[in-house]
Amino acid sequence: MLFVESRIADMDVERRLRTPLLEALRGRGLSPLIRAARLHLFEQAATGAERARELERLLEQRSEAEGEEPYVRGDIFCFEDFAHFLLFGDGYGGGTGLRAGIVYDAGTDAPDEKLEAFCRNVSEAFEEAARESLGGGAREGGESDAPAGIAWRARETRGAVRHTAADADATSQRVSGAAERARAVEILDDAGARGFLQRLREAHEDGRAAELFAGGRGPEQEALVARLAGAGLVRREVQVSCRKDGRSLFRLPSAEALSIVTASNAVCSECGSAVADERAEELVTPTPLATSMLKDGAWLVNTLRSILGGLGVPENQTAPLPTADDGAAQVLASIGGEPFLFVLRDGDFTAAHARRAIEGETEAHATRTVVVASGKVQDEARARLREHARRRARGGAEAEVVFVEGLEHAADELRQLVERVSEEALTRELYELDADAGFNVGHALAARFRLTQRGGALRDLAASAAGAMAGGLREF
Repeated sequence: MLFVESRIADMDVERRLRTPLLEALRGRGLSPLIRAARLHLFEQAATGAERARELERLLEQRSEAEGEEPYVRGDIFCFEDFAHFLLFGDGYGGGTGLRAGIVYDAGTDAPDEKLEAFCRNVSEAFEEAARESLGGGAREGGESDAPAGIAWRARETRGAVRHTAADADATSQRVSGAAERARAVEILDDAGARGFLQRLREAHEDGRAAELFAGGRGPEQEALVARLAGAGLVRREVQVSCRKDGRSLFRLPSAEALSIVTASNAVCSECGSAVADERAEELVTPTPLATSMLKDGAWLVNTLRSILGGLGVPENQTAPLPTADDGAAQVLASIGGEPFLFVLRDGDFTAAHARRAIEGETEAHATRTVVVASGKVQDEARARLREHARRRARGGAEAEVVFVEGLEHAADELRQLVERVSEEALTRELYELDADAGFNVGHALAARFRLTQRGGALRDLAASAAGAMAGGLREF
């Protein structure tokens, strides 16, 4: 996933200063790619670097004299694992403004620091270009017309997620038990394990816990119980009951604890018999972790946040919404600056769930609704949500609905969605540069990152193969 961050300054850079500013940035090791491509073309046409710059100057003058679009709208600056951009104009309604930003992926180190350094370089380059345009910038008496430093501010995004105090507490609890929850989520992805836990929980609620394993546990069931216990989803207990009336006396954490009690010659409080003579049965009991994760599909929320986190979406950009009574959970997320509403259902997704999803979308002002169901999405539910999206689109609002049916391929489907949305966000951010570059700059940068990642993977594979070959040669 690609991320875009930017800073804005409420100022207009005059057209005559834009090329000198880019030249000053080049002197600081920041090569403007669009200008470099133009100069290369001019060098080929004018047979020389000096004539190329003269040709550039003449074209700029003609553009300004005839009132055409600015000759320089901005530029991009590429590095190994990130890229900067600079735009002379805010791109919204033709207003003035200066925008500097960074495009990066989840593997980029300290993007905020890189953006801060870039903004500082732009400020210094602008001051340098302004001074040179004034012939040194100093007037009589030591005064200067050179501008003060650029005042940058963070740019707000419409999809920012706001967290409540309750969500902050929930996040704190997740962090404290992150490893335990990760193991639990992995196991709960298995429908068989979820079904077993559901039956176990219902049996305990109905007082039928002992009956569930009355016929004994087979090897497969015993292995499942061991996995669930290892993940903290169940605990083994020993229940002691009165043989006379069947009433439960107490529970102990293990058979060892029972041996200690029987050795103490304790007696039954109901019939007076020795505890050693009463009925002892091993129970498997769901833990509070299992109960909380099964309730209203809460385990799905953890699964979703784990998938999105693996795609590079920060956890602070996702927030669970209050759970309704329809058995579906909802999560609001900001992806590519867009507000997403994820509706999660452990089981089939029905028309009733669709109605609640529409209400949640309206309350959250989400532009995209993603339904993730472990079961089937019923046709009526699909039709309701698609018709709602069409009505919103006809009214001029952005609207999209996506269905993910079954969890086997959820990670792949969500990855494709997140990558598409992040590329669309990049295209919206940089569309003003398309005319200067002669192609879609956003798509080009996204493709460039994909090629870079593929090249890195190939280099790692080649290094691994070389290491293996070297190891093989050492054996002879």
